[in-house]
Amino acid sequence: MPISESNEFLLLMTDLSKALGISLQALHKFARTKGFDPTLINNRAYLSPEAVREVLVSRGFSYKRQILSIQMLKGGVAKTTTAMNIGIRANMYGSRVLLIDLDQQANLSFALGVEDPDAFVWVDILEGKATIQQAIRSISPFLDLIPSNLNNSILDRILLSGKRNIASGISQFLTPIQEKYDLVIIDTAPNLSAINTAAACVSDIVILPVNPDKFSFAGLKKTLEDLDKIAVEFKSDFIPRILFTKFDGRETSSHELLKLCFANFSEKMMKAFVRTSTEVKNTIRTGRTVFDNKSTAKDDYDLVTRELIGLAN
Repeated sequence: MPISESNEFLLLMTDLSKALGISLQALHKFARTKGFDPTLINNRAYLSPEAVREVLVSRGFSYKRQILSIQMLKGGVAKTTTAMNIGIRANMYGSRVLLIDLDQQANLSFALGVEDPDAFVWVDILEGKATIQQAIRSISPFLDLIPSNLNNSILDRILLSGKRNIASGISQFLTPIQEKYDLVIIDTAPNLSAINTAAACVSDIVILPVNPDKFSFAGLKKTLEDLDKIAVEFKSDFIPRILFTKFDGRETSSHELLKLCFANFSEKMMKAFVRTSTEVKNTIRTGRTVFDNKSTAKDDYDLVTRELIGLAN
């Protein structure tokens, strides 16, 4: 079942009560006073993103506007999985989210049920063939997507032609719609490219997923070096944040690389990390998120998302 046809955008009231640090009974009482009618699925109570947003705002939570890009030179580090699950979880917590797929492989788009070779993608926006508004697809009331397809394979060539400003290859187009969203998440291809440079320049935070193998660590170092050069050359002030993924407590390599990351980049490490699980492995292939069922992946991406949107208690 495609994500857009599932109930995954409803947040369990037990999850919200944990995030707020209050009892489930207190949350139910508060919801009743606000006139919210929870949705019951298998005897479990859920709230819509709209209702969750109203609950959080009424309790003083402020949705900060920010742009995240997910980048890593090495593939296979759960980059697209991370983009999708952060976006959907933030949506479940009431954030207004725009996901942008810049990877010509379009795995994020496929996972969200968009497989349209004729869809407007970022290269069409860049060339003036479509407005950004025309490219946006609604996935749910609080979650939108700008999809990708093979047409994005020429993004770099277009961006580098005609004396275009690389640094504004994304930012200039986001300006008209940015106030509509709390969170913009950009999924990129695993390479060093002009469009990834543009993604970094428009970002507040660049998230770097790294998994426990020596090639991933080498990719992390090279990506950080490239980001340092971009920050200097384009006078950008994005913040790199390393997200440790596919951690397996039973494997020595996981502990060794985690220690290595902290030894070299402690100030850049996110507090939360993602443990290995079958849910993470299958999330893109099956078009489902990790929030379907209780799992370590659900718990981990919940903490990652809350850290990023400022809902950590």
